[in-house]
Amino acid sequence: MSRNMLIVSLLLLAVLITWTILMPGCQPKPQEAAVEPPAPVPQPESAGGETTVAAPTEFTWAEAPTLASIPNASITGMVNGEKFEAKTVRVKKGDSGPELEMSNGTADTPTGLIMDDTGVELRFPLAEGTTGQFTKALADDVDFDSAHGWYWYPQGGDKGPMSVNPTWACAVEVTEWTMQTSADDENVLGNIKGKVAVCFDDDSKSWVAGTFDCIYYKW
Repeated sequence: MSRNMLIVSLLLLAVLITWTILMPGCQPKPQEAAVEPPAPVPQPESAGGETTVAAPTEFTWAEAPTLASIPNASITGMVNGEKFEAKTVRVKKGDSGPELEMSNGTADTPTGLIMDDTGVELRFPLAEGTTGQFTKALADDVDFDSAHGWYWYPQGGDKGPMSVNPTWACAVEVTEWTMQTSADDENVLGNIKGKVAVCFDDDSKSWVAGTFDCIYYKW
């Protein structure tokens, strides 16, 4: 090969190399790191495979309380402007339906009389021994004989308890109701489980809410 042809070949090779480097799209693209989507947050499931919703830890007064708003805890609240904790919870067999009694006092016996206490009572329309739900908003009208809520508090001295009957709202559910007379007390007719919230449209916005597992009795 002549010297001139060698020079021409080298020049062509240099031009080819330069063209290859400068041409857009000819440069190899850097590999992009694969971005994995975030792992889904596991949700608790019920025995049937359905997602469950945890009960709230606190309750807030509402014009239309719901069952979902009731904490999974013992019954507490605010009654007549004072903190309330139910030390006695029981359901009485009433002439017009079951009456859920919630009192901050105690009795000598499970069915005994409680004195000088603050308490809330809710009569709800559910047949004896059955499970079910009942809700009422403040604006709802119901038959007084089948459903009613009220509360009372001690006046002190020789005066009896003050009964307060403002407009009320509730959400109550009975999940289990067994009928079995107690061998120790013939007035105890069975046991009842469920949850409840009662709100009153009084000046202090009184309320109680929580779960119960208590006796069902006759007076």
